Amino acid sequence: MSIAHLYQDFGPKTLGRDVNISLNDVEIENQKLDSFEKGYQAGWDDAVNAQVATKTRISSDLAKNLQEVSFSYHEARSTLTKSLEPLFSDVVATLLPEVARHSLGPHLVAQLTDMVRVQTDQVIEITVSPVNLETIETLIENELESPFVMVPDPNLSDGQVFLRIGVEEREIDLDHVIETVGAAFNNFFTATGQDS
Repeated sequence: MSIAHLYQDFGPKTLGRDVNISLNDVEIENQKLDSFEKGYQAGWDDAVNAQVATKTRISSDLAKNLQEVSFSYHEARSTLTKSLEPLFSDVVATLLPEVARHSLGPHLVAQLTDMVRVQTDQVIEITVSPVNLETIETLIENELESPFVMVPDPNLSDGQVFLRIGVEEREIDLDHVIETVGAAFNNFFTATGQDS
């Protein structure tokens, strides 16, 4: 039964007769099914669009957060490096030379012991700075039984020693080691300063 008679008709006027449209049950079911399919498809499309929008937003937020973390890491690293530079400069300038000065004797004894094993019948020639002559002579007398000759050389610094037994020669240059370590620290801090 139609309910069209309850509403005013704004459509074109018919020629004096009422048009009575009736739908059978199959057509009604087809329309319901079609409406359901359209509604389902619209809901599905909305869900897919919402999921794509959520993924895009999450990816964008993640990228932004990673950039902020990366920036914060580099900022913290730069600040830490700058704060450590004076400490390492002091270590290289004061502590390292002192450690090298104290390690010169034991290092010298180790080198001489190694050289004497190979050539036991030769006189050892030790060339040092005049400043270290007495200290090293006293150290060698207590540690070494082989005959040796001390030769002062004013061209050598406190951290340099030349050893000779026969044709074998060795050089101990702790000043060069300190200089190399200092240059490595300077290069590190220069490179780190350029990166930040």
